[in-house]
Amino acid sequence: MKLKLALSAALLMGGLSQASIASDQQIVATVNGQNISKSTLQFYALERRQGNPKSKVPTDQLIDDLINMQLLKEEAHKKKLDQTESFKKRMAFLDLSMLSQVAMVNFLDNNPIPEAKLKKEYDQRIGEIKIVELKASHILLKDEAKAKEVIKLLNKGGDFAKLAKEHSTGPTAPKGGDLGWFTPQRMVPEFSQAVLSLKDGKYTKQAVQTQFGWHVILRSAERVGTPPSFESVKQNISAALEQQHIQKHIQQLRKSAKISISKDTSSQ
Repeated sequence: MKLKLALSAALLMGGLSQASIASDQQIVATVNGQNISKSTLQFYALERRQGNPKSKVPTDQLIDDLINMQLLKEEAHKKKLDQTESFKKRMAFLDLSMLSQVAMVNFLDNNPIPEAKLKKEYDQRIGEIKIVELKASHILLKDEAKAKEVIKLLNKGGDFAKLAKEHSTGPTAPKGGDLGWFTPQRMVPEFSQAVLSLKDGKYTKQAVQTQFGWHVILRSAERVGTPPSFESVKQNISAALEQQHIQKHIQQLRKSAKISISKDTSSQ
């Protein structure tokens, strides 16, 4: 159960408010006299986005999927697959799963996290955090031997930007290897650690290996960055607090319930 269950409910059910769920009278397709409602389309779209919330499947493809599902459903009824023990067991689990999720959504709808609590959580966890931003350039090379050659040229007074344009295999080569400003978390650990260990204006005397190749890095500057705004992270904070909220609610339900667990679980 725990957090995974709450997250599942949020993904599947929380994406649609009661007001936004379409009426079953709104029809998107009809198959052999059976209507497929817009609300079914909405819930299916949410299900498809689980695990990848930013993905968006074209509506016509979703409708086509639902038509296929309806045809398979009709075939299952004709073959009386809905009367098999296997089907009944699956339906019993789906009933358990879906009603528990609906109950969680109902609880959260009726016990929302106050805006003030969200803001307080933001201030404690994000608003007061010191954000470090670094500015650096790099020369990306395919092997260590080539990187050592570039370092020798730098030691002799070579111009970093010019050498980057001539030798770097990275996409920033035309800009002299300039990576601009970034937070250490944006880069792979080996790269960030190397930049943090340098002083402004200094470059790495030994090549730094990462999954992308071998880097010669020049650190330019460091500054205090601006943390993300409350509005930009509000949804993430809300989701985290809702998971805690639902867990407390479940613990209260468990305290007032009579629960026994069978010792024989070998049939799993």
